[in-house]
Amino acid sequence: MKQIVVSVPEEKYDFLMELMKSMDFVTISDSIDIPEEHKSLVSHRKQTANFDSMHDWNDLKHQWKVQ
Repeated sequence: MKQIVVSVPEEKYDFLMELMKSMDFVTISDSIDIPEEHKSLVSHRKQTANFDSMHDWNDLKHQWKVQ
């Protein structure tokens, strides 16, 4: 079985979804399964993060002139 990812303009989304649902061989998944290992890693990083060393994104983007 092959999987694909499709990027669709917002105004065409409903049409495409109805078309895909009408095909009996298509399975539509709106969610992504995140492996437990990844969840555990993120949880560990959140618990051990040094919040005092972090910077506010709004301050940084102005400093770097990011829009």
